[in-house]
Amino acid sequence: MNSANNESRIIVDLVKVSKTYHPDIHAVSDVSLSVNRGEILFLTGRSGAGKTTILHLLNRIESPDKGVVEVAGQDLGKLSQGKMQKLRRSIGVAYQDFKLLPDRSVAQNIAIAMEVTYTRPSTIRTRTKDILQRLGLADKYHTPTAELSRGEQQRVAIARAVAGRPQLILTDEPTGNLDHETTTLVMDLLSHCNKKGATIIIATHDESIYRQTDHRVIELRAGRIVNGNPVPDDSRRHNPATTEETDNADT
Repeated sequence: MNSANNESRIIVDLVKVSKTYHPDIHAVSDVSLSVNRGEILFLTGRSGAGKTTILHLLNRIESPDKGVVEVAGQDLGKLSQGKMQKLRRSIGVAYQDFKLLPDRSVAQNIAIAMEVTYTRPSTIRTRTKDILQRLGLADKYHTPTAELSRGEQQRVAIARAVAGRPQLILTDEPTGNLDHETTTLVMDLLSHCNKKGATIIIATHDESIYRQTDHRVIELRAGRIVNGNPVPDDSRRHNPATTEETDNADT
C-alpha cells in the first residue's frame, strides 16, 4: 500500500496529548492514539481514567494543553469555529448525560442530527422510525423525552448520534443504564452503522460488550494508556488530508 492510501485510512490521531483540569487533575497525560476508518475501538477503564476527556477532545468540547488532536486529517486546534461546526456534522456523539431536549418529542430530538445536514423530511421520518424500531422504541416516536425512563433516554441519545450517518460516532457509556437484552439492541445498531462505514469509539466500563470481541480494546488508567495497542495494525502517522464528505444514504 502506498503512503497516500495508508495515510487516508486514519480518521483519528492523537499525538502526545495531555489535558489537566484546575488545579491539578491530570485527566489525560501524554496519550498517543490512532484509529483507522471503519474501526470499532473500545476505551476502557474505571471512572476518572480519562475516557470521557478523550471523547471531548475529539469533538473539541475540550482542547488539549499539549499535543495534537486530528480528526479526518484536520488539526482541531487550527480549525476556525465555522470549520469546526462543519466537521461536527460528520461526528455523532452520544453523551453520558444524554443532552436531550426534554420538551421535544423523541422524533424531534433525533431529527436534529439530520436537519443540520439538510436531509429531506421524508428521509428523516423513515430513518427515525427505522432506528427506533431497531432500539425497541417504535412506540415512543411522539413521546416527549422528559417522560422517558433513563434507559429509554439513553437509547434516544444513541439514536440521535447515529441518525445523520456520521463518519465518526463517539459513545460514552452507551449501555450504562441498560439490561442485557437492550444492550444487545444497542450494540447491534452500532455494529450495523459500522458495517455501513462508520468508525465507532466506545468509552465503557461494561466488560460484557467487549470481552469476546475482535476489536481493539485500549485500557486507560489515571489518564494514561496502560494496556492495548494504541496504533492499529499496518497503519502509521499521517499528514493532514481533506475531510471526506459524509455519506447521507438512508440507514
